Amino acid sequence: MSRLLAIAFILMAAAPAAAISRYSASQLSCSEITAIIRREGAAIFRYPSPRRTGFTLYDRYVRHSGYCARHQSLQSVYIPSAGGEQCLVQHCVSTPDDCTGAFCD
Repeated sequence: MSRLLAIAFILMAAAPAAAISRYSASQLSCSEITAIIRREGAAIFRYPSPRRTGFTLYDRYVRHSGYCARHQSLQSVYIPSAGGEQCLVQHCVSTPDDCTGAFCD
């Protein structure tokens, strides 16, 4: 039995981790941003803060609610893309009724 567990641990360690891609939204057009989200399901986009010079904002944007945790729901938001165009995307937010501890904003 211990030999079987050792093999299982080796296989788990060798399996590739599911990494999430990161992109600079201000270097991509809106159609490129939406294509990335559609293709990958979820991606992190960063962009300069519109309110505070020198600050960078980022979030994880998703294709549908299946990429959200059980206590989260989808919210549509606009992020800036290349050329100053605003791009409509979706991200996961905690629902107020289920907001407890680390899941509260």
